[in-house]
Amino acid sequence: MRKTILAYLKNPYYVALLVLGIVAVAGFCLLFFWPYRLYDWVLTNKNILFWSEIGVLALMVIILVALVKHLHEELEDIHRRTTDSSEKAGMYNFYDERGELKLSVKPENAYYIESADNYVQIHYRSGNKIQVLLIRNSMKNIEWRFRDMHLVRCHRSYIVNVDLVQAVRRIDGEMVLDFEDPELPVLPVSKAYSEQIMQFFTN
Repeated sequence: MRKTILAYLKNPYYVALLVLGIVAVAGFCLLFFWPYRLYDWVLTNKNILFWSEIGVLALMVIILVALVKHLHEELEDIHRRTTDSSEKAGMYNFYDERGELKLSVKPENAYYIESADNYVQIHYRSGNKIQVLLIRNSMKNIEWRFRDMHLVRCHRSYIVNVDLVQAVRRIDGEMVLDFEDPELPVLPVSKAYSEQIMQFFTN
């Protein structure tokens, strides 16, 4: 807990937000609760306090936008650093949540990833058999890491390698993805992801 607090205090964006938050709370207290001894002063300067409060809130919004941009740049930097030479050479590298490499596989052998609580199951071909590797990671992390590499979210529980899908069809009105391999199941496509999935097969 202490290390977390110190880490936040080292970030100027969080410090600025903390200071402005304290100022904003103090301003609201003066405007709406009017401590007895400050009553006359607050009444006299009510308009100034009001517009000062608006200014503080506006600054908080600006800093929040800058903080989001800063965090986005950090994530992009992490993505660039974790995209190593083997991925550039055409390999899919799967890491656990601690950053340890657990599997390196060619794209043509990686079929889909399935959610399993706090783990993910990677379904891939090794030799003549379909293998399943369980690693501790989240679907969101996997989806973000491979977002430009044709591993696409098709369902809350599935990420699919769209390059290996042989057919898109409907079963009982529901869209499914078929690898046309007896060892592999058809994967459902939820409505939330149907549009982005279809973009790969209609363009």
